[in-house]
Amino acid sequence: MKKRMLSVLGAVALGLGGCGGSSRTETMGPGQDFPADAQGQRFELRLKGVNNPGYDSALVQVRRISVTTVEGEALPVRLKSRFPMELTQAEQAHLVGFFLVPEGVERVKVEVTFDDFGGYEEGAGGGVIDTRVAPLRFEAPLAYLSERGRAVMHLDLKQSLQMQGEAKLLLPSLDVRY
Repeated sequence: MKKRMLSVLGAVALGLGGCGGSSRTETMGPGQDFPADAQGQRFELRLKGVNNPGYDSALVQVRRISVTTVEGEALPVRLKSRFPMELTQAEQAHLVGFFLVPEGVERVKVEVTFDDFGGYEEGAGGGVIDTRVAPLRFEAPLAYLSERGRAVMHLDLKQSLQMQGEAKLLLPSLDVRY
């Protein structure tokens, strides 16, 4: 079964490799999250799979994160997740990236876009997760973010992964914890 999952993900990775990475959020190495002169409070963005109905594996990869003010001004972000995230790991909240919020901003809008496809495996087989349907979106009050310095997106696997033909569609059912 694991070999089939690796084959599916390998084919998806090869297919996406030719699509160009210019739309991917800029990534920087460890310790280089933001330029030294960047201003604002730094926050983490994490993703955790919850309410697993029995998947042995559910892998997705983030393509881009966007954080803006309510007025639409883009804020500095750094994508940190370069590899597929295993959402069936109940205790793992994967680091997606970081963002800076300047002084005076009270709320931000967050959007997380996945690569086009992921993969899943369950007792009856496995296949592709079509993640093109909708990004993860939420608004976060700065007062909540400031409490622990992060937002953790809890993606409900039971409600979010719906069968459509031979693939599962990711129709996000999300709860954000601070």
